[in-house]
Amino acid sequence: MKNKYVIILVSLAAIALVLAILTYQNRSDDLRAESETATRKTEIENKDDVPQLSAVEEGPLDVPLLNQMDAPRLYNGCEVTSLAMILLYAGYDVTKNDLADQIANVPLNYDNGLHGDPNEGFVGDMPNGPGLGVYHGPVMDVAKQVAGDKAVDMTGKSVEEAIYQPLDNGNPVWIITTASLAPVSDMQTWDTPNGEVDVTYSVHSVAVTGYTEDTVFINNPYGQKDQEVDRENFEKAWEQLGSQAIYIES
Repeated sequence: MKNKYVIILVSLAAIALVLAILTYQNRSDDLRAESETATRKTEIENKDDVPQLSAVEEGPLDVPLLNQMDAPRLYNGCEVTSLAMILLYAGYDVTKNDLADQIANVPLNYDNGLHGDPNEGFVGDMPNGPGLGVYHGPVMDVAKQVAGDKAVDMTGKSVEEAIYQPLDNGNPVWIITTASLAPVSDMQTWDTPNGEVDVTYSVHSVAVTGYTEDTVFINNPYGQKDQEVDRENFEKAWEQLGSQAIYIES
């Protein structure tokens, strides 16, 4: 009889031990699940803090290259050629010559001695020369004819706002710069029917496709795709020509 009680006690103790082990394991699993849930919650809450890929990491945008010298040639047509590139990238079916036909035109020189104003239209003869160029206003008018409210004029903004932020958002940028893509010493002040305007015969226009810490990538309408340019010189030349920039919102 005594042995029977001992067996019962041992059995109860064994059952209690098994229950204790199972309880411990379940509690451990619960704690592990709570920990994983907390970790996932933290990751979700902090996902906005994770830096997104920018144009620096992704490389230049694959913007179609157009050459202003391709037939029908536009000898002085860098502005409309660069505009055509960013419009094509945005999905609009345009040609450089179509845009050239739409842009306003003013004489290079007037009989009274005044010069044409690039803020009013292309100055001179775009296809064959002589000519100077055109600034952002008339170019923006053409961009709006094609893209409507998707055309955004960032002229006068900082280089970060006007160029690098649109690139980070996947939008190439039309700009006015110099042919050397660096500051020039031949700036002039012209008297025009609308007042004084700073110009240079070194004026040029390109489509900006990307950037790094030290380099800017451009599609040059002289026929170079993703040409690498020193970033410091690029920014100085852009600012020297009035910080003119347009992009087409995607």
